[in-house]
Amino acid sequence: MYNPKKHTIKAKELEYEIKEALKFYPHLEQYGIIFRFRIIERKSFMLAQPRLRTMILPRRWRQFEVIISKTYFTKNKHFENGRVPSDIVIGWIGHELGHITDYMDRSSVNLALFGFKYYYYKWFIKQAEITADTFAVHAGLTDYLVVSKRFGRDPKFFPQDYIDKLNSLYPSVEDVLKWDKMHREHQEELKNTDKMNSVNFLEEE
Repeated sequence: MYNPKKHTIKAKELEYEIKEALKFYPHLEQYGIIFRFRIIERKSFMLAQPRLRTMILPRRWRQFEVIISKTYFTKNKHFENGRVPSDIVIGWIGHELGHITDYMDRSSVNLALFGFKYYYYKWFIKQAEITADTFAVHAGLTDYLVVSKRFGRDPKFFPQDYIDKLNSLYPSVEDVLKWDKMHREHQEELKNTDKMNSVNFLEEE
């Protein structure tokens, strides 16, 4: 949920999409997050990371930032108005908020090791991306994730080397749909268990 006291949206052109994605993460309401435009290296279009100067602070006082490529999302030559469609952007931001959810309970040392491993080891990237997407699925963002993943693998919009990179390092649409099915089944099992417990409690009375 968007909290104006904690969330700073400097990427004003994407304010709607950012607020929509935050609706799926009520637990992030009390964490400082800055959404900003900036040039990103390593051929990425969006990334989430802790703010370095807050990493040594207690967890509840830490801040995070989501860095976004302004040119890609607001001046994209593939779209008549230059804007990547909102549902795709919401899925993309939702994925990055999944990363922030992953960062929340890590210690300062663990976060530093996370950054090191993510930069140097492909196996660790795969693990981190699975975790972020799993958090996003559990938050209820499956439909948006599917749209954004299909977009990212569409040769009309991306060169084959980028698509190959996604396929080798990031979860697929099929993975996301499988996790969503498992999550829904688990939630249904919990509901049934609660109903059974309620019935048993009433019978005992």
